[in-house]
Amino acid sequence: MDEQLIIELWDTFKDYIPEKNRDTAAAQYVDYLVGKDVDTSELEGVLGYDPHLDTAIEFVLGEDRNNEDDDDDWDSDDDSDWDYDEEE
Repeated sequence: MDEQLIIELWDTFKDYIPEKNRDTAAAQYVDYLVGKDVDTSELEGVLGYDPHLDTAIEFVLGEDRNNEDDDDDWDSDDDSDWDYDEEE
C-alpha cells in the first residue's frame, strides 16, 4: 500500500469520527496497516499529514525500534546467569 492510498483512506473516514475519538481510530488504523505488513518506510512517509496519524505512527515506530534494540541485547552464548547445578 502506498502513502497516497493510506492518506486517502484516512481522509475518507476521519470526518465521520468525532474529534475526541480520532486518536484511538488512528491507532487502530495504523495497527491494521502494520498487521497487513505495510512497510514502516511507507508509514514514515505519511508523517506530517495528520496529527492523529502522526501520534499513532510514531508510537508504532518507537515500538519497532525498541524491539530491534531488545534483539541486539540478547546473547545466546551468555549463560552466566544460569546455575544449572543448583539443587532445590
